[in-house]
This record gives sequence, C-alpha cells and structure tokens, in this order.
Amino acid sequence: MDQEAKRIALYVQRYKLLREIGELQVEAAADEAAFLTRCCALLLQDPEYCLIWVGREEQDGTLTPVTTVVQQGLPAPQCRGLVVQLVSEAAVTITAAQALAKGEPVVTSLAPAEESEPSPLTLLTTITGSRVCGSWPLLHDRQKYGVLTIHSIREGGLSGIELDFIANVVATISRTLFLRHTSHHLRLEHDFNCEIVQTVQALLVSLSHCGEILSFNRTAQEVTGYGEAEVKGRFWVDVLISPERRAASQNQLSRVLKGGQSEMNFRAELQTRGGDKRMIEWHGSIRPDIEQGRVGLVLFGIDITNRMAADRALTHALAKWENIFSSVQDPALIVSAQGTILDVNPATVAAARRPREEIIGRGVCEILHGGRRPGAICPLEVLLGQQKSRIFETELRGLRGNFLLTVSPLRQEDGTSEVSLLLARDLTEEQLMKAEAFRAAQLASVGELAAGVAHEINNPINGIINYAQILLDSNQSQQHTHFLHCIIKEGRRIAGITKNLLDFSRKREESPEPVSVPTLFRHCIELIQHQYLIDGIALSEEYAADLPLAFCNPQQIQQVFLNVFSNARYALNERYPLPHANKRIAIAALRRQRDNREFVRITITDYGTGIEHDLMDRVMDPFFSTKTKGEGTGLGLSISHSLVRENKGLFRLQSQWGKWTMVTIDLPAAEEQRARDERPR
Repeated sequence: MDQEAKRIALYVQRYKLLREIGELQVEAAADEAAFLTRCCALLLQDPEYCLIWVGREEQDGTLTPVTTVVQQGLPAPQCRGLVVQLVSEAAVTITAAQALAKGEPVVTSLAPAEESEPSPLTLLTTITGSRVCGSWPLLHDRQKYGVLTIHSIREGGLSGIELDFIANVVATISRTLFLRHTSHHLRLEHDFNCEIVQTVQALLVSLSHCGEILSFNRTAQEVTGYGEAEVKGRFWVDVLISPERRAASQNQLSRVLKGGQSEMNFRAELQTRGGDKRMIEWHGSIRPDIEQGRVGLVLFGIDITNRMAADRALTHALAKWENIFSSVQDPALIVSAQGTILDVNPATVAAARRPREEIIGRGVCEILHGGRRPGAICPLEVLLGQQKSRIFETELRGLRGNFLLTVSPLRQEDGTSEVSLLLARDLTEEQLMKAEAFRAAQLASVGELAAGVAHEINNPINGIINYAQILLDSNQSQQHTHFLHCIIKEGRRIAGITKNLLDFSRKREESPEPVSVPTLFRHCIELIQHQYLIDGIALSEEYAADLPLAFCNPQQIQQVFLNVFSNARYALNERYPLPHANKRIAIAALRRQRDNREFVRITITDYGTGIEHDLMDRVMDPFFSTKTKGEGTGLGLSISHSLVRENKGLFRLQSQWGKWTMVTIDLPAAEEQRARDERPR
C-alpha cells in the first residue's frame, strides 16, 4: 500500500508540474533562455531527475547549450562545463543530436565505464549518479526549437507512463516557444507596418464598419490639414470628400459592403481644411474584424491633382502640335540627328507617294533625295548632325519637285537638340519665275563683264591681225610666211571668241520663227554623228504625232542642243569608257499645256554619271563646271539657260547620281505665240 501511495503521489506531483509549466506561457519571461531555465527547474522537482539541459540547433547543424539545471548538492558549474564539452566533442553521437536528427525521442542507459581518460559523459554520469539519459526534440508545426535532455538516477527510468508525462511537458514547452516566436514576429510586423503607414507617401485611412475614421497617417494629415486626433471617430465622407460628392461616395461604399466585394476603386475631390480642392484616386480594401464579426475598410489614396494638371497641359500641347503639324500644307518631317525620320505630316505622305509606314524609320536622304551613291556624304545629313538652322532651295527627287527646304533644330530645356524639323515648301510657278529672274540678273551681270572684256580684247587683236596681214602683203619676209598665217588664224580665233562673248552679253537681232523641232535635232545630229560613232554613243528619237512647230530662233536653240549634247557625251564617256548597251541618249518631244498656254516640251536624257544633288543648285551658275580642269569653261549651261529664256521658254535640269541626267526645255508653240502676237493691245 505504501508503494501504491508513493506512485499516486508521484502522479499528482507530475500533474502539478505539468500544470505549472503550462501556466508559464502566459507569464512575461525576460527572454527564451529564462523561460527554458524555469521549465527545467520545475521538472527537477521530480526526485528521480538529477540534471536537465536544453540545446539549440544552429544554422550549421551544431548544438549550443542554452541552459543547464542540476539538483541541489551537485556541482552546477562543473556539470555545465561538462555539458558544453560533451556537445562540442561528441556532437553527432550524443542522444540530443540523434533525437534532433530523427525527430523523435531517444533514451539510452548509462553505466560507469572504466577508462584511462574518462569522457565528458562518463564524468557527468559519475558526478550526477545518473543511470538513464533521454532527449526529446522540441517540435511544433514542423518547426524545430531545440532539444530537451533529462538525466535520471533510477535504473529503467524514463519509461512507461513517465514517457507520456515527459511527452506532454515537451509538447507544452514547444507550443509555448511557438507562441512566443509567433508573437515576436507579429510585434515586429506590426511595428514595421506602422512605420510603413506613417512614412508612405500616400493617404492611408482605416474605417470602421459604419464608416468612422479609426486611423489617419501622416500623409493624410498633411494633405487634408487635419490632425489624427481631430478626425478620429468622424464620418469619412465629412473629412475626405468634398460636400457635393459626399452622398454619392457614401452610397458607393454601402453598395460595396452590402455586395460582399473585396475592394473598390474610385476618384473623388477632397476639400482641405483651408478650402483647397485636391483630386484623390482611392483604392479601398475590405478589412474584416473577426473578433467583432464586422467589416471595415482601408482606404489608400494618391493625390493626383498635380499629375492631372500636367496631363491636361501635355494633352493640350500635344493636340495643338498635332493639329498644327497635320494641317501644314507643305511636307514637314521630324528627323533625328542621325538622319532617321521619326514623324511626317500627311502632306509628306502625299508628296512622297508612299504609305506612312514606309517613310517612318527610314533615312532622310533615301526618302527626300532618292538615295546616294556608295561612299558619298549627304550634305543634309551633315547639317542635321551639326544641329544648324538653314534655309536653301534644292531639288528633292523623292518628293518629285523643287523645294525651299527649312531645317530647324528643336531645342530642349537644357539647350541641347536631338531632332530637327524639316519644312519643304514647294516652289510654285511664280516662285520659279522669281528664281529665273534672279538667275537672269546674275547672267546680266556676267554679260556686262563679258562685254567689257570682249571690247578690251577685240581692239588689240584686230591690230595684231592687221599688222600681220601688212607684213604678209609686203612679201618682205618669205621665210616667215607660215608664222604670219598662224598669227592671223589664231587671232581670228580669239576674235571669234570675243564675238561670242559679245553675242552672249547683248540682245541678238535675229527674230524668232516657226521651227520644226525634229529638223533642228537632225541638223545637230549631223554635226556630232561622226564623233558619237567613234565613242559608241547611241541616239534615240521619239516625237509626238501632234507635235506643233516651236516659235524660236533656230540658231540659238541649235546652240543649246549642241551644248547639251556636249555635256551628255562627256558624262557617258566618264561612266562607260568602252561601248555599252546603256551608253545612249534619248530625245523626246511632245505637246504640253502650262498656265493655259501651248508649249513644245523637249527632253534630252543621257544615262551617264549624273549630277550629285548637292551640286544641282550650282551647275547653271556661270563659270562653274563639274568637268576636270581644262575640259570645260563652265558657260555651256549658263548660255543655254539664257538662250532658252530669251526665246520665252523654260530650261530645267534633273539628275540622279550614277544613273541619268535629263534636260527639259519648254518652247512656246508657234500657233499659240502667233495668236498672242496678233492679239490687239
């Protein structure tokens, strides 16, 4: 009966210990080590236990003793030292490491062993008198919090019902550690969330289920002008919504709460404490209150007042720019500094006769000039790279015409420019006539200069010729007769040149007459045919069946044709030194209406070297030549241009480098001119 009473008393004591350990989880212990020490001390109230220690598993897998508690009368410091030594020297073999590795309790018997150098476990067994050692992993929800090790002095201890008692103790300790860790993380998260709420650059407001303000972060206070203490408990629409929108906003919130939606998004105007209006974009999330069985709302608001003003200004500016850019009647292009086309207006699409998609992203030289020869430098691309403003007249083959091109770099706020605006104004007939008048003024100046030079040269040349003729007639120097003939011949040649200069500078007396253009061409071809046969140049002629007679001076126009043929021959020989299928000149003439007048349009096209587009504006200037030095005077095209104008016609030049050059001559039709001359004035 005494044994049974002792056993019942032991069960009662163990139940009391279990209850006391269970109550520790609600106490505010200083830290985890103190909590574990208290648990071990309560367990040591069982007289069979002599030593209890708890170890924690580190990240590298090693064990570190957290607390060690021994029965009274035992040398506590020595026991703690032996536990530390045991863990460090037998980290894998001890029961604590095995229990952690298996995830279940491990119990072993201990017996004093005779060793020359006792191990820490042998010394610990000898000092404490323990006979059994057991280790239990502290596990909860698959999380490891350490291992509990108990040394018992009873043979066969830590078995039977005692194992259930210890298992309950370990479960209680593990659950308490779990709750402490969870509570710690929740506190950290709460502190972190509070910090975010206060520092976030947005309005953050929490509401109760009935719409009362519960919290008001710092940004909300700054935007509204109200302090948190002033608005707590007030209805949200009275603080966050302008008066005219309060009813609609409240109805919207009610629908969200009744409909069971989890969130809401809306934009509303807020009236600040000072009376200013701010536009806020709100995002509302439902916040359930589990304890009270109610729901509330968390409002997250972004002040978009300044952004909306900037967007409106930008939209207005873009719409204005698009309207101006699209309504410009002349081709307009936005081009990068590298020469890439970024945007074009409808007028450019119409002039280029290409879809907009085929223009955007292409090179400006390719679209405006129709390309360039390999290795050539496009002057327009150089100008764009230098970011310089310029206005100049040029032919744009890609837009099929002559244009006044304006290049304007678009400056940014910092003064730099990465894009330019190109505006191409199509030269109308009136503008072309102004250009013709300007060129005529240039030619008149050159004509005056030529007349003066011719007069100055003509007199001494005539004297030289006359003196040579006198010597020749006197028969006084028979051995020099040959040289005298040469002097007269060369002098007459110089006189002929001066006569041509005088003819160029003054109005000719020959009167125009009706002329057959094909006949004029045949006369010219007779003069050049032999040389063209030697060079291997082919000529083709095509005349319209209804071609009228041209009203012009035949000698002057014939001179124009010869000048053009001379230039064409030079270009063809440059490109094809030997005979070639494309070494040819195409002649065509047809009837043409212009400004309600009848004209004969003549085109002479050669397929030689062509003229680079950057030289097109200069080739008709007097004394400018693309030929090598000594092979041209630079007057051929200038004189031709002047002669055509004198015959009330129009002279134009088009070319594509490396492919072709076409001269277009419009001469008034004889019938049209006669009718105009006979019209009473």
